[in-house]
Amino acid sequence: MKKNIILLSLAIITMLFVGCEKDNDPNYGELLLGTWVNTMVNEQAVLTDATFAMEFSSGNTQLYASGFQLDENNRSWQENGNYNYSISGSLINIDGTDGLGNSYHMVFNILSLNDDILTYSIQTFTLNGEVIANVNTYSCKKVAEDFSAEFTGIWFGQCTTVGNADSLYHYWEYFDDGNYNYYYQDENGNWIKKEDNEGRYFLYGQLCASNYSHDILTGGTGLAFECWNFTIVGNNMVWTGLRENNVTITYEMEKVPSPPETLQ
Repeated sequence: MKKNIILLSLAIITMLFVGCEKDNDPNYGELLLGTWVNTMVNEQAVLTDATFAMEFSSGNTQLYASGFQLDENNRSWQENGNYNYSISGSLINIDGTDGLGNSYHMVFNILSLNDDILTYSIQTFTLNGEVIANVNTYSCKKVAEDFSAEFTGIWFGQCTTVGNADSLYHYWEYFDDGNYNYYYQDENGNWIKKEDNEGRYFLYGQLCASNYSHDILTGGTGLAFECWNFTIVGNNMVWTGLRENNVTITYEMEKVPSPPETLQ
């Protein structure tokens, strides 16, 4: 009788242990769903223009968004949903093609994952059949809020970073279809809507990526993009961007009811 009680007790303890172990097993499939923005590489803050965003959907499709160097003179922020993913244990298997027709096979090893932060390493990275070594560790923050309603509208402001080459005021007019207008002043103080702006913007939580062309400030020609982290409090918005040499650029602006009168 005593032997039977001991065996029964051991069986119950084993069942409880297996049950707890199963409950503690992370549900990577559920945790991974949503949009993630890269914030750290090898535990160092990533340059804002070098960030990327990933969206994992319940249909096992993945959207990847990043800035691409199209050629020597042109860069563009692009979104691409031509990826599929699957999860096996702690591994994320991803296959697809980017907007330039390049073929990818990637395997990410999840190092940690919760409701807020995803950290992973690259186990396999193959581009057009060629294996590319990547020993970096990436950390991404999950997008928790949608700021598109607050972001749309007309904003007036300037760069407030001391010593920055851009000391003028600007207008930005953001529409809910992802397009935007940009207004600048000429040498006579007249406001002009930049007609060749190629204005298109993308929001991922508090990250804004925008495409434009023919940079007035630098005189550069061709397509370009830039990324900013932003905060909005009421009718005030602040942009910050970590640039080369660990320099943080800041713009401060206020939402206004209408764009400026421009030259005809």
